[in-house]
Amino acid sequence: MHRFVHILFFSLLLAVSGFAQKPSGVWDVFATGAKGDGKTMDTKAIQIAIDRCHAAGGGKVYLHNGTFLSGTIYLKSNVTLYVEAGAILLGSADVNDYPSTASKYPAYGGELVTEKMLIYAEEAHHIAITGRGIIDGRGDDFNGPYLSPSFSGRPRILHFRNCDNIQVRDITLRNSGSWVQFYQSCRNMVIDGITVDSRENKDIEKPRHADAKGRNTDGMDLVDCQLVRVSNCFINSGDDAICLKSLSPTESCRDITITNCIVSSNASGIKIGTETSGAFEDITVQNCTVFDTRVDAISIMTVDGARIERVTIANISVRNVKGTAIFVRLGARNRTYRKNAQATAGMLKDVLIENVQGTRIGGYGCSITGIPGFPVENITLKQIRLRFDGSNIPLRSDDDTRKTAPIEPPVVNPMVPEKTDAYPRGEMFGRLPAYGFYIRHGRNVALENLSLDYAGEENRSAIVAEDVDALQIRDLKAKASPKVPELVQLKNVRNSPNMPKSN
Repeated sequence: MHRFVHILFFSLLLAVSGFAQKPSGVWDVFATGAKGDGKTMDTKAIQIAIDRCHAAGGGKVYLHNGTFLSGTIYLKSNVTLYVEAGAILLGSADVNDYPSTASKYPAYGGELVTEKMLIYAEEAHHIAITGRGIIDGRGDDFNGPYLSPSFSGRPRILHFRNCDNIQVRDITLRNSGSWVQFYQSCRNMVIDGITVDSRENKDIEKPRHADAKGRNTDGMDLVDCQLVRVSNCFINSGDDAICLKSLSPTESCRDITITNCIVSSNASGIKIGTETSGAFEDITVQNCTVFDTRVDAISIMTVDGARIERVTIANISVRNVKGTAIFVRLGARNRTYRKNAQATAGMLKDVLIENVQGTRIGGYGCSITGIPGFPVENITLKQIRLRFDGSNIPLRSDDDTRKTAPIEPPVVNPMVPEKTDAYPRGEMFGRLPAYGFYIRHGRNVALENLSLDYAGEENRSAIVAEDVDALQIRDLKAKASPKVPELVQLKNVRNSPNMPKSN
């Protein structure tokens, strides 16, 4: 019996020693020189463990029982970076510990370089970041301009580029210096059960940058990625919470599902668009909650020539959104992100939004808009129940200088500007002439079983439609304003049987 215990103890001793690294498949960073004291730089020790794990054919690099201070580390194929519960991977506070990295692939502005991140992977496959521990980007220690995070000296936490078979599970990502996680041109991804806590101005009732400068801390950016499953995540971010983007006219975001997520944001909650060069196809978002969000709860937009089609958004709960609940936009900003690229005309069609409930929604009004000659097409909203603040509540908006202040309720201007080339966001038109939905430049737009209500006072119609071909409104239940004679206003609405006569 004593001999058996001795042999068992000796085997366990070997398992945690450097001699047993290869057969165990686990590379303990303490065995490669890490101190885990939160003061000593452990970048080299972590990288050695990753390199040895990769060279041996793969396995797990294990961080446990400590705080591991690090600059940029490079994740490689077949390596899982595992941060155990109680352990912290802590980013360095020195920007020089995050070197610029040459790349085969163009960055945001088209340059073949990648700027400043804590964990980077390029052309890697079967990589993972897992565990119940924390990765802390130490964003509070970095200063830089609000815009252009790629070149501002504010590191991201994760940046994966042109990688396959990625898993990010259970980890907590907090306090990033810039975009929290940026996945570009990646395929076959699973992001499940993670927590993002990177919101530099946490009080939604204060102006956006009341307590600290903004840092573009998007919770999750999926850029030209395909075959992606995002589920069971909680994201509290200083900028857009979950955002799909495209930077290349020859690439696309395609075959993406987002489900069972809870998000809160100082910008938009669930967003398809802004940077929109390529295509967005076959995207499903369902069973999510958006709360305490400053701009839009749900937004779908193309403004740089992208084609968006076959998007389904269902079963979304919305609470305390200062901007608007639903924003659908086709514009023509025509920004390019690749050298010598040219933007083409965009397209936005085949969108289904259903089973959305929301309350405490700002007084801008939701909108579904194209531009002259380029209508949004085949847009269906079903089972929508929204309660808005009303037009007697001051709006809260960000102006172009990124300063935020409440503004008094203006007189509603019935002539809504086109703003064809403007940055897209639900606040872009100011207070719309409809408290519920404003629809312009559309074709085959259907609103079915909508319930619209407001608190306080309201001096607008529930729905206003202009220049729409084939509009259907069925089973509308909307609170009327005593100050407006028409619940629904139609202007140049065509081919719409059983609708009120257009003005």
